[in-house]
Amino acid sequence: MASPIQSPREGRWRALVWLAFGDMFLLACGSALVLSPLLLVLLVPSRLLLVLFALPALSWFFYGLMVLRSYATVPPPPVSDGILLEPGKVPALAAELERLRLACDAPAFTAVYINAELNASIYQTGSRGGQPKHVLVLGLPLLCLLTAKQATAVIAHEYAHISRQHGHFARWAYVARQRWAALGELHERNHRLITAPLRLFLSWYVPRMMRETLEFSRRCEFVADAQAIAVCGNDIAFQAEVALALRQRAMSSQFWPGIFAQADKNDIARARPFAQLLTEPADSHPRDGAQASVWLHESLCQKPDIHSTHPVFAERIAATGFDPAEPLPDHLPWRLEETSAAADWLGKHAQIIAAQLDGDWRKNATQGWRDAKEWHAHQKSEFLKLLQRREQQVFDKEDWLQLAKLAEKFDRAGTLRAEAIAEGLRHSPEDVALLQLKADDLEQAGDIPGVISLWHRISQNPSSSEYQIHRRLCELHLRARDKTAAEHHRQAADRLWASEDVGQLIFEGLHPHGMDASELALLHTTLQPLFQHARAIWLCRDTLPDALTPPRWFLYVAAYDSWFMRLVGRLTGEEDLQASACRRLLERLQARLHLHPEVYFIGPDDPIPAHCTQASLIAQAGTATPLFESQTPP
Repeated sequence: MASPIQSPREGRWRALVWLAFGDMFLLACGSALVLSPLLLVLLVPSRLLLVLFALPALSWFFYGLMVLRSYATVPPPPVSDGILLEPGKVPALAAELERLRLACDAPAFTAVYINAELNASIYQTGSRGGQPKHVLVLGLPLLCLLTAKQATAVIAHEYAHISRQHGHFARWAYVARQRWAALGELHERNHRLITAPLRLFLSWYVPRMMRETLEFSRRCEFVADAQAIAVCGNDIAFQAEVALALRQRAMSSQFWPGIFAQADKNDIARARPFAQLLTEPADSHPRDGAQASVWLHESLCQKPDIHSTHPVFAERIAATGFDPAEPLPDHLPWRLEETSAAADWLGKHAQIIAAQLDGDWRKNATQGWRDAKEWHAHQKSEFLKLLQRREQQVFDKEDWLQLAKLAEKFDRAGTLRAEAIAEGLRHSPEDVALLQLKADDLEQAGDIPGVISLWHRISQNPSSSEYQIHRRLCELHLRARDKTAAEHHRQAADRLWASEDVGQLIFEGLHPHGMDASELALLHTTLQPLFQHARAIWLCRDTLPDALTPPRWFLYVAAYDSWFMRLVGRLTGEEDLQASACRRLLERLQARLHLHPEVYFIGPDDPIPAHCTQASLIAQAGTATPLFESQTPP
């Protein structure tokens, strides 16, 4: 058994008071509502008034039962598409879970599910008075891309959340956060008059309770990390954190884009992403140790999220004894060097699970696959137009740049890209985008010194990103085995990251939507129910309309507001009805949009972002903005 890990104490009693206060209020409120018919009988002498109040009192009674039920029951987690594992079919996994359970001094998991996430999590079900049920959810990608030793550190962390060493209060805080979050979502959708008092209390209490318990929950995460380190050792815990960070980056930036890139030549029925993960495809990990190091450098620069209970990457690996300020080890677990946890624990059953997850994924990815196929067709059309124009008119540097980018995908001979880059540089020898394409080609050819020289040349251009250049040179020097130069560029990039506003980096360079009349009309039709609640709506993109890469969309919504509701909001935290309506409508409308934007709400006291211009405006004062207005320069 592992040595005892002390439960977090700091902030415990303050969090306890807030949790107890909320529970007492909920119990008192529910009891008062349930007893309201009896109180009416005792306090109202007139039979006529009793008849008039009979129906409202009945609704109060049932609403009170609902409140008491929410107090007594732990809300179920969100519906998952996980696959329930039968222990008899995966004896190796069952045996490993039992070994870890004894090592962590924790209760057994009631059920184990496999889902499609690169993650592991637990949730608890059951009533207050009954025995809680502990459910473990393991992602198949996690088991496919981590070794069994690395995966044990992740599972030990999850066991710590329910272990006796972690403390009963930590479990109470976890369950309470679930309950109040679910109750808040329920009342957000229920705006009857009878729910107004409790909604006002929720809007005042829940943010404050979350804030008060947030630090305690973060300390619980540190305790869980310490538990994993005590059970598995510092080296294995370090490897697990590093491998997870690298795999998450690779999956989001390489693997899933690569899957959808197959839409141009394959039907979705032939796509089997989870079956591919069983073989550790090349795009599920970094290219090499140099790229892995640079990815980790960026992860180490991440700052703590005040809204998250989880420590940042630098804090987690620091707990294993590694100093984040020091150079990374020469040997990083950027790919599997042993068999995967899926192979060791699931055996042949892994293929059956992968097939089930692939089937579920295909059902949900149909629209994304269709969008990817349409985007490929659009790119091919642009490529053919460029070839036709090249025969008829003189190209400028932008034309050559577009042709070079498209040629990599559509030129079977493989010579057009190099020709386009050379012609573009002849017109504009210092163009940053063309020089970067040339550097990529040199790197593919293995000319690392030539690539380094070219990136130094790019750095002389004032329009280039200094941060990107230092990260790129760090990777190249690592590949050339020049650790001193690599560390110099790493430190320069880290300083730049720390000195810049990350939020500005995310939204820097957003552009107006650039839609044509038919696309804008379709968007207006879909969002029409939203117009009556919104003062203004803007749509932006992160690329220019003629760019060759698919854009990320950003939808900004400013709801109508009034001075009275603003005053109420400051006193109680209650969200304005118009803003609440906007949020609920967008939840329903987003599934019908032909694009998938990231949504941001602009409050009455929030500044309008600089990129929300007249050119990106799609609706104002309840009326759709015509195309000729939306295209007016800012």
